[in-house]
Amino acid sequence: MLVKVFDTLSTVIFVYFILICIQYIFLIIISFSRLLHFNREEKTGFPFKEVHATPISILIPAYNEETTICDTIKSLLAINYPKYEIVIVNDGSKDHTLKYIIDEFMLRRIDITSTGKIETEKIKAVYSSYAHPNILLVDKYNGGKADSLNAGINISRYPLFCSIDADSVIEKDSLIRMIKPFLLNENVVAVGGIVRVANGCEIVEGEVKKIKLPTNRLVRYQIIEYLRAFLSNRISMEKFNCLIIISGAFGLFKKDIVQKLDGYRKTIGEDMEITLRIHEYLRRNKIKYAIDFIPNAECWSQVPSDFKSLHSQRLRWQIGLIDSLMTHKNMLFNPRYGSVGLFAVPYYWFFEMISPVIEFTGYVIFIFMFLAGAISYMFGVVFLMALLFGFFFSVSSILMEELSYQRYNKVSEIASLILYSLFDQFWYRPMQAFFRLQAFFTTAKRKKSWGTIKRTAFKK
Repeated sequence: MLVKVFDTLSTVIFVYFILICIQYIFLIIISFSRLLHFNREEKTGFPFKEVHATPISILIPAYNEETTICDTIKSLLAINYPKYEIVIVNDGSKDHTLKYIIDEFMLRRIDITSTGKIETEKIKAVYSSYAHPNILLVDKYNGGKADSLNAGINISRYPLFCSIDADSVIEKDSLIRMIKPFLLNENVVAVGGIVRVANGCEIVEGEVKKIKLPTNRLVRYQIIEYLRAFLSNRISMEKFNCLIIISGAFGLFKKDIVQKLDGYRKTIGEDMEITLRIHEYLRRNKIKYAIDFIPNAECWSQVPSDFKSLHSQRLRWQIGLIDSLMTHKNMLFNPRYGSVGLFAVPYYWFFEMISPVIEFTGYVIFIFMFLAGAISYMFGVVFLMALLFGFFFSVSSILMEELSYQRYNKVSEIASLILYSLFDQFWYRPMQAFFRLQAFFTTAKRKKSWGTIKRTAFKK
């Protein structure tokens, strides 16, 4: 009887797998064509003039980031952009984050009045420096990442703001590349950049000097995962103006739009939620707009190098995903929201939110039927196809990376990533499915948590 039930479930999984294959093949084809388009544009160049550059406020929310925060700020001081300010928001850190910033950049307390109206936790003090007049440090009571971003928006001076993580380093020309869509199209309201894995890279005084494949095996799997997410997913979503996640690690926004929406909502998935809310507001009010993605605007960020930190991060991401999609469930299959409601939101509902349930069920069925010696032909074929297609999807992302940006030049590094793509299907993906499945049973009180990830100093 149980075998018959599992046979029925395997049929459901087969149908789901066919649908996800069609979806992924479509995304790969679109992504490849978009990358070719971006590469052609890059070769023709862009007549950037300082007079055209809109000033940008760079916001860095920080909580217990003493290990990397100074390197992040140094990288921002060295970027190639004519007019910008750096607003660091210390969200009640319990380590030496505040002290290290004040000492390193010679900051002193100043009197300044916030011009924004978004409600946030109380600000304790604001600091600046004669040596670095474009740096502002906001010290406030703990309220979470969304609250910190809102405090930064309130005190920022410029019409565009860029959010980056406190463990990240951006390339010198990344902001110039990010501003391009705003200069070419007045309807652009937000632009996302690509986030790459900084672990293993040599970073000196906030600048990426040498890109290396890290020795940590767990980090290597995440490199492949990030390539899939950015080069095979978000770049294709941008094609149809339905990108619904601009990473909190690196995104550029028109400040007035976010202010109209009363800033970020206090949730773990604040980056996805604000992007969805922008889509919803502008579509509902029939305002012409565009949300863009620039694959060569690069931000290098640390990823978890141990299982505990990875588990914490993925659990938090999935809770944020579920919360954002449930909050905006009215957009699901709603033609009022165009490609966002008819394509992007359903994609994330069925192939991102529900997928860990389907995947983990498939693994359980396979183990049971294998032990019972009752693996059906259909289920065996489905399981093998799933493994091969997952490998194909990962390898496609690696090849797109090598055909376009070639960040990993050694043949041995490329071969290693391809090999890891194969083993990824046997243990890393099942582990991820289990982590994400746990999000459905996690209490809502985690929604405002920063989460804890072990940081390491950048390799120099």
